[in-house]
Amino acid sequence: MSAGRRGERLHNAFIVDSMLGHLAKWLRILGYDTLYSSSYSDWQILRIAEKTGRTIVTGDRGLYWRARKRGLNAILIEEQEKVSRLAELAAKARIRLELDPRRSRCPVCNGELVEVRDKRVVSGRVPPQSLEANNVFYVCTRCGKVYWEGSHWRNMRRLIEEAKRLLGDKREAA
Repeated sequence: MSAGRRGERLHNAFIVDSMLGHLAKWLRILGYDTLYSSSYSDWQILRIAEKTGRTIVTGDRGLYWRARKRGLNAILIEEQEKVSRLAELAAKARIRLELDPRRSRCPVCNGELVEVRDKRVVSGRVPPQSLEANNVFYVCTRCGKVYWEGSHWRNMRRLIEEAKRLLGDKREAA
C-alpha cells in the first residue's frame, strides 16, 4: 500500500463483508480489486485481509473493531442509503469516483476486462441491437461476461455524479 498526501494511506485492494455487496460491485466497476462473497464469515474476512493486505469494508462495528485490534486496515460504513455509502467510502478510502470501462473490473467475479473491437468476438453473446449500436465491448478474462456502454452506463454515471456531490458537501462541512 502506498502513502498518499500528508501520510494518509491509499487503499487499492479490498475485501467487503456480506452487508455491503453493492459497494463491492461499485469498487469493481471503479477498477478496484475487490473480494466479496455473501458467504464469507468474519473470521474468513480477517484471515484473508491478514494474508493479502486488503482493506476490510464493513458495516459491522464488531468486525471493524476486531480488524483494528489486529492492526488491519478497515473502513466502517455507517451511511444507510446506497449513494451516501458510496460517497462515504470514497471519502474514507480516498478512492476516485471516475467511471472508466478500460479500468473497470467485472462486477460479478472481479476479473479483469479486456477491450474488444471485433464484433465477431462477441456476436451471439450480446443482444443484436447492442451489437449494432456499439463498436467497443469489454470482456471479462475470468467469467467471459461481456459489457458495453449502454443506457445503464448513463445511469451509473448519474449515480457517481450524485456521490461526488455528496462527497463535496461532506468535505465542505468538515
